[in-house]
Amino acid sequence: MKIIFLDADGTLFHHEGYIPKSALRACRLAQKNEHKIFLCTGRQRVEIYGDMLELEYDGLITGSGAHIEIGGKVLEERTFSRAQIDFLINYLNAHDINALFETTNGLVGDTKTKHQIDQMIQEQCSHLSKEQFQKHGLVQVRHNLQVTDAIAQCPVNKVSFLESKTPYVQIVEDLKDQFDLVPATFAPFGNQSGEISDKTITKATGIQSVLEYYHCEKKDAIALGDGFNDLCMFEAAGYSVAMGNAAKEVQEKADRITTCLEEDGIWNAFTFLHLI
Repeated sequence: MKIIFLDADGTLFHHEGYIPKSALRACRLAQKNEHKIFLCTGRQRVEIYGDMLELEYDGLITGSGAHIEIGGKVLEERTFSRAQIDFLINYLNAHDINALFETTNGLVGDTKTKHQIDQMIQEQCSHLSKEQFQKHGLVQVRHNLQVTDAIAQCPVNKVSFLESKTPYVQIVEDLKDQFDLVPATFAPFGNQSGEISDKTITKATGIQSVLEYYHCEKKDAIALGDGFNDLCMFEAAGYSVAMGNAAKEVQEKADRITTCLEEDGIWNAFTFLHLI
């Protein structure tokens, strides 16, 4: 038995709202062959919707490792401390950076963040059909966003900041001593967007918890991804596969490179690995 950890956006799920049919078939065949399928994503539990629900996962790792569930039962739930949230709110406000504060059950943000998301939707989604518009990732983010002035009181486990005038590299430099940062895995947020996590909460720690649950070893884990937040996942697994649409730096860290998401990337990887 192998435990297969799949990133969502850019790996299994296209930001326009669909999973390729070949990927669905590959996952189902792998499960018939007694392998386990885990979604391992930076998305929150509440953001697993639409076509992503067409698969019956053996388990979920969401919030980049903050929330872990197996067979529908929660194994772990971790959040930032109040001091960490207060620090991040003050930093982001001081630099005029809008952000989504993520919890397992939803997304929270202030009025300025809502306005920036609305502007992004107008710029990127206005040309879409009604069906495509409703399925687009930005529209789903807006639907899940709760505007509040009480962000610090929420059980936040990850922060995603939007495109800002402060360069991503500067934000990393300012925060790297206290937090882990990676470029945003959701492209519509912009080139200077990114994700902020607790150093002790990662996709890798999520994988380790799952392996311990099943009494398995690193060699039993296979990780597939396309983003910078998948690099730790690659290190935690015995074998790693980068999507053909992944950044060059991500591909260089993988044991193998498959084709792009839209070009049967999951199916081709599973075939090569003799999972199907």
